[in-house]
Amino acid sequence: MANNNNATSQCLRTPRLVILGREAAFLGTCLSRQEVYRTTQELMLVCLHGEMVIQPGAGNSIVTRSCLVPPGVLLDQTRIDTRKAVMGLCFLQPFSQDYPALASLMVPLEEGICYRHPDEDDLIRAMTRARNQPGISAGTAVKRIRQALIPERLRGLTFREFDPRVLAVARRIRTSLHNAPPLARLAREVDLSESRLEKLFKEQAGLPITQYRVRYRVFISTIIMALGYSVTEAALLAGFSNSAHLSRCYRQVNGLTPSSTFLSPPYLDSVIDESAIELVNPLLEGQPVA
Repeated sequence: MANNNNATSQCLRTPRLVILGREAAFLGTCLSRQEVYRTTQELMLVCLHGEMVIQPGAGNSIVTRSCLVPPGVLLDQTRIDTRKAVMGLCFLQPFSQDYPALASLMVPLEEGICYRHPDEDDLIRAMTRARNQPGISAGTAVKRIRQALIPERLRGLTFREFDPRVLAVARRIRTSLHNAPPLARLAREVDLSESRLEKLFKEQAGLPITQYRVRYRVFISTIIMALGYSVTEAALLAGFSNSAHLSRCYRQVNGLTPSSTFLSPPYLDSVIDESAIELVNPLLEGQPVA
């Protein structure tokens, strides 16, 4: 990752992956390698250089430098084209007020997509500085980005209430990577029918329980690979059956395979906060770094 040679990547700088707790930011340096995939997380797309083009279902195309996307949106070049931009991606923390707060600031389109952050220039500067500063900590990088992302007047406000039963199920999934409880057990634990739990969870998380479990495993595998472990090690530690299983799921979640993310130029400079390392430490006990 950070120690690999980027001389052949045609990037002037090294892209950076910042992970803090359960949120992350990718800060690119090359033109976007856009692949078709369906989002599984609330994302803020920011053009650090260049512009993206959004094609609504009806009406003229929109040229912008920032776009907010909920889970379940198919990202392809006919809908949101980022190929002529150097992209920064903010992976917003699940079950937080980030998405509704940002949606209240931006111009709405269909399917929960919004565009044009009101402080776009400040946000781009903050993300660019977080990418370029040598030795920056994950905490400092995320703090600077969030200061530009969420205006102070909106911080601490509640835009959306989350059902405690859904939050309990999400916690249960995150703490049982290798022993996934069946839907029937999860439903019993929160005193809901299976059908009611499925519907409520999808309404509040934006994706089904099974996809939430896959997304979290992919996130955990990302931390592990960013720490220097192999794709195979990350797959087994994060609860996947093998590296091929992880690769399929990783592509579904991120649009790229883990090999193209971590083992091909441009190589990432991974900046990981202790809060993220704490999530994987129980899995790593006794495991030597590759």
